[in-house]
Amino acid sequence: MKLLQIVDPDYAGYILFRQAIVDRDAEAWATICVHYRPLLLRWVNQCPASTWIDEFGMDLADQALARMWAALTPACFGKFVNLAALLAYLRTCVAAVVIDCARAQTARTRMGQKLRDTAVATPEQIAMHQAESSEFWRLVSRVVPTAQERTILYECFVLDLPPRMILTRHPELFANITAVYSAKRNLLMRLRRSPELRQFESNMCLD
Repeated sequence: MKLLQIVDPDYAGYILFRQAIVDRDAEAWATICVHYRPLLLRWVNQCPASTWIDEFGMDLADQALARMWAALTPACFGKFVNLAALLAYLRTCVAAVVIDCARAQTARTRMGQKLRDTAVATPEQIAMHQAESSEFWRLVSRVVPTAQERTILYECFVLDLPPRMILTRHPELFANITAVYSAKRNLLMRLRRSPELRQFESNMCLD
């Protein structure tokens, strides 16, 4: 945070973003997250759709930062000539995240309505589905040995979070985005090789 306290805060902020994006400085990026989060939250609250979507403002702000991190490369940083240009782009990321969340929520609502309009499952069908799901996750958990892969299993395949967001949420588990992709690749290979899961899938097909 010391850099942001020098005479010209705009220049300091620009240099901080340069360190984070061009130099891939994790400490600089962490400073950006802390220093600019109040501004991001204000932008989130200014988006009309944010008042009715089921997402916390803090989560939306973090997703906007993750979107910027994923989109900006060292090669394209030169297109931004000052801090104002970087913040303008960051604000578009906030708007895009809010819009995406609103669309996703609308889609879930429509899907839920369609499901309610269809025939209701019998108690026996519901119990069978729950038993099958429990058995599947029990088998999966047995073949996932590391904290990295268990995190990928839940956050990628249950919460449907992108790799950049997983990296942002778990810096203690993943050193960089490559580590996230590597853990995901290892997880998928492990699951494909599991004889227990192949047997489970065969039994499901026979049923």
